Amino acid sequence: MIRQCVHNHQPKLAVRYACLLPHAQILFSTIIAEFGRMRDLNSALRAYEASKKNLTGPNMYIYRAIIDACGLCGDYQKSRCIYEDLLNQKINPNIYVFNSLMNVNAHDLNYTLDLYKNMQNLGLKPDLASYNILLKACCVAGRVDFAQEIYREVKHLESVGVLKLDVFTYSTMIKVFADVKLWQMALKIKQDMLSAGVSPNTIAWSSLINACAHVGLVEQAIQLFEEMLLAGCEPNTQCFNIILHACVEACQYDRAFRLFQSWKGNKMLQSINGGPNITLEHGDSLSSPTGPNGISYSHILSFAERFPFTPTTTTYNILLKACGTDYYRAKALIKEMKIVSLTPNHISWSTLIDICGASGNIEGALEILKTMRDAGIEPDVVAYTTAIKVCVESKNFEQALSLYEEMKRYEIHPNLVTYTTLLRARTKYGSLHEVQQCLAIYQDMRKSGYKPKDYYLQELIEEWCEGVIRDDRHNQGEFTSSNKSELERPQSILLEKIAAHLQKRVADILAIDVQGLTKVEARLVILAVLRMIKENYGLGHSVNNDILIIIGATKADSTPAKHILLVQDAMTKLLQDELGLEVIPARTRFAPNDTAKFDNHFMLNPNLEAIPGKDILPISVQFKTRRPSILQRLKVTKRSLYHWLQRKTSNNRI
Repeated sequence: MIRQCVHNHQPKLAVRYACLLPHAQILFSTIIAEFGRMRDLNSALRAYEASKKNLTGPNMYIYRAIIDACGLCGDYQKSRCIYEDLLNQKINPNIYVFNSLMNVNAHDLNYTLDLYKNMQNLGLKPDLASYNILLKACCVAGRVDFAQEIYREVKHLESVGVLKLDVFTYSTMIKVFADVKLWQMALKIKQDMLSAGVSPNTIAWSSLINACAHVGLVEQAIQLFEEMLLAGCEPNTQCFNIILHACVEACQYDRAFRLFQSWKGNKMLQSINGGPNITLEHGDSLSSPTGPNGISYSHILSFAERFPFTPTTTTYNILLKACGTDYYRAKALIKEMKIVSLTPNHISWSTLIDICGASGNIEGALEILKTMRDAGIEPDVVAYTTAIKVCVESKNFEQALSLYEEMKRYEIHPNLVTYTTLLRARTKYGSLHEVQQCLAIYQDMRKSGYKPKDYYLQELIEEWCEGVIRDDRHNQGEFTSSNKSELERPQSILLEKIAAHLQKRVADILAIDVQGLTKVEARLVILAVLRMIKENYGLGHSVNNDILIIIGATKADSTPAKHILLVQDAMTKLLQDELGLEVIPARTRFAPNDTAKFDNHFMLNPNLEAIPGKDILPISVQFKTRRPSILQRLKVTKRSLYHWLQRKTSNNRI
C-alpha cells in the first residue's frame, strides 16, 4: 500500500500508513528514498517533515535519505539547509550523513573540504567512501594537486592496513589525470591498480583511452583498447567513440571509417549497403588487416565481435567530421542514421552545412537549414553561425546579413563567433550602406554584453573615412593606419561616435561633437561624417546649413587645455589644408558651468553668435556653478562645403 502511494505521488497517505506500521523509521527513510529516485523532492521533503513530527529522536537513516534525495533532484542548496538545521538542533551527523553531504556538494570543492574538516573536528574518521568523494570533488574542480595529496594519504593508509583501495579510487585518480591530459600519470595509476590486484573497470579503461586520445596518441589509445578487450572488460559505446574521435583528430579518416565498418558487423553492413564487401575511398577495403602505420587490427576486430557495438548519434557526428569536403559521403551518413533509427541532432546538421559549404554548394548549405526545420529541429545559433560562415567565405555578405536578421526574427541570440564572423567578412568597405550595416552589427554586439577587440574594425573604418581625401590611394602624413597609439584604448568610444553620426540623416548633421577624442579619433569622426554627406549628395541630398565641430569647453578667461588646442589645430589643418574648406573659429560664451553636460552627447546645437537665429536648436544644460565657460568650436561654412561637394562629384573620387 505504501509503495502504491509513493508511485501515485501521495506523500501524506504514504506517511499515514508508515506511522501505523512497526519499524516506522525504516519505512520513512524508504519513502523518502523512493521519492528521491522519482525526482519528486517536494514529496520527499513532506515525508521528511512528517518523520520529524511523528518520530522521537533523530534518525541518521532519514537524514541521509533526504540529503541523497536532494542530490538526485539537483537541489544542493536544500541539502545545506538540512545540514544547518541539524547543527542548530545540536545533532551531530554520522560518517554516512557527512559522506552524502559531500557527495551532493562535490561540485563545490571548498564546501566539500569544509565538511571534511567538520567531520574530523567531530572525531569522525573518514572511510574509503569519504576519500573517494574527495577525489571526485578534486576531479570536478580540476585540482590535480589536491587529488595527489589525497591519493598519497590513502596509499599510506592502505600500506598500514587501515584501508583497502577499491576500483572507484583508482578510476577517479585516472580520470583526474586524464582530464588534464597527463596521460603518463594516468598510466602510472593503472600500474598501481594492477599491482594491488584491482582490475580496471570500463570507466577506468575509458579514461585511459581518452587521456591518450586527447593528446593525439592514436596508437597508444588503440593499444589500450586492445588491452581492455584482452582483459575481458566489455567496452561501452563511449570507448568506441573515443577511438573514432582520436582517429579523426589525427586526420586518419580512412582508419576511422575502417574501424567503424568493422565494429558494426557484416550483418549490419549487408542490410545497409546491400553486400558484404564495403569499398572505402582510395580503393581501401575492409579486408585490410593492418592500419596505415602497420598496426594490426586482428585482435581488435576478433574481440570486438564478442561485444555489441551500437552506434549513437555522437558516433555519426564524429564520422561526419571525417568526411572533409565530401558532401555526398556526409549525406549518406545522415541517411544511414535514419535507417538505424537515429535522429540527426543540431551538431549533425551544423556539420553537414559546413561540409556542404566547403564543397562549394552554397545553395545546398542554405537548403539544409530549411530541411533541418522541416525535420522538426529548429536551427540553433551554431547552425546559423555555420551557415553565415559559409556565406562569408563565399563572399556573399548580403546573404550572411540576411541569415543574421533571420536569426533575430526567430529570437535566436547571436554569440561571439557569430558577430566576429560577420565583422571580419569585409577587408574593405565600399559604400556608406555597408559601413552602416557593419556598425549596426558592432553596436548589437556591444549591447549583447560582448567586449570585442576593435582593432580590425577600426582599421576598416579608417580606410573608408580616409577615402574622402585620398587622391593617389595613399594615406596622408601623420594620420596613417600605422599610428595606433591613440586608437588602442580599452573601451574606445570612437566607433560609437561614428555609429551615432552615421545613423542620422544628412539634414540632422548640424554639429559634430569630438569632445574627449584624440586628434586621430576626431579626424576619423569628421571624415566619416563628410564621407556620408558626400555619398548622400551624389544621391541628391543637399546640405543647407553650416557644420559645427565642438572641440571642448574651458573656463572663462583661461587658456584652453593642451589637448583641446592640439585637436583644434589638427582639425583646422585637415579641413583647410587637406580638404580646402573654409573654417571659422567660433568661440561662444554659454551658460555658467564648470563642466558642460549635454543631454544629447553626439548631436549638439549650442547658441552660437556665428549662426543665424533660424538655425538655433534648444539644448539642455545642467549647471553646477555660476562661473561662465567658453566652448571651443570650429564652423565649416555652407558655401565652402557646397563647392567641395561639387569638386568631389565632378572628379568622382572616393
